[in-house]
Amino acid sequence: MADALAPRLAVLVVEDSPVQLMEAAAALRDAGYEVAEAATIEAAQAHLAARPELVAMIADVDLAGEPLSGFTLAKAVAARWPELAILIVSGVEWPGAEQMPMGARFLRKPFAAEGLAEALRTVLAARGIGS
Repeated sequence: MADALAPRLAVLVVEDSPVQLMEAAAALRDAGYEVAEAATIEAAQAHLAARPELVAMIADVDLAGEPLSGFTLAKAVAARWPELAILIVSGVEWPGAEQMPMGARFLRKPFAAEGLAEALRTVLAARGIGS
């Protein structure tokens, strides 16, 4: 559980499945993070542009109805916001080395709530963010 006096790190979750978005956001809030939610790439980019306090993005690969995949989003985000930690998740598609932005991590679905929080802590620690 997060220290009540410590500021909560803000993360963005990009997931087009409402149930999976709700579950991921709840798991991360329970782990002490402030969570912004986006169901589309456009919404994700709007959050990133408007919220400089975001330190990480967790993005699903398969975003229904989107012209771009989570991999493409991750590369664009890494180029525009290089300080952001990136965690890519999928139960459908696994990344090739060329699909992952430098420093990004991958987590296979399905995962337990604790697994998501631990993977986020790992990617943040690799960037020197958080405890």
